[in-house]
Amino acid sequence: MDLTIIIITFNYEKYLRECIDSCLEQLPSGLTYEIVIVDDGSTDGTHKILSKSFPKMLRSYHIVNSGIERASNFGFYKAKGKYVVRVDADDLLKPIFCQVVEKYISTDFGFYYSNYHVINSDSEIISTMELPSFDVKEISTRGDFLATGTLYKTDIIKSVKGYATNNINSGLENYELVLDLVHSGIKGFHIPEVLFCYRRHSLNLSEIKTREIINNGR
Repeated sequence: MDLTIIIITFNYEKYLRECIDSCLEQLPSGLTYEIVIVDDGSTDGTHKILSKSFPKMLRSYHIVNSGIERASNFGFYKAKGKYVVRVDADDLLKPIFCQVVEKYISTDFGFYYSNYHVINSDSEIISTMELPSFDVKEISTRGDFLATGTLYKTDIIKSVKGYATNNINSGLENYELVLDLVHSGIKGFHIPEVLFCYRRHSLNLSEIKTREIINNGR
């Protein structure tokens, strides 16, 4: 298996099916991939969505609510792909994700990140974010690094045991991981194409916990 797409969901029944479809409806490429969904103890209608019939390439798991870090680490542990990419259930992958990623993956890099669209609750594009080329200094001072769409070599993720779990729902778990990787000499690569959509809405963890996340960052 080349790639594992890990969807993390907690009470996102409003967006989950659209997210799943965006991962299932990838345009043909040379990459084989699977989808692993981790339901982090949802109490809404998520279980009804996941009880539907899906292709065998999709596996879903329900765990006791543990926070985004532990839920993601659970997904990393279940991954069979050589690479893993996390997709939060309110976000979307572009249908070209696998096609484009295939052109860039190399033994020279430990992780990859791309440009992205910011969308609203109705999936309308608000803006396009174009990120700079990989630079340790720029990443070290950026203050964040989106989890959705960041592609990692699975063996690297497992070797560092995934996200740190000292803070639950820290809001910066992916940024902390990226900082650890780049400061240990692992190189990343910026893919200069739009490969995913980050959804901005009132239920975003980052919107709810802005002040706490800033304090975590400090």
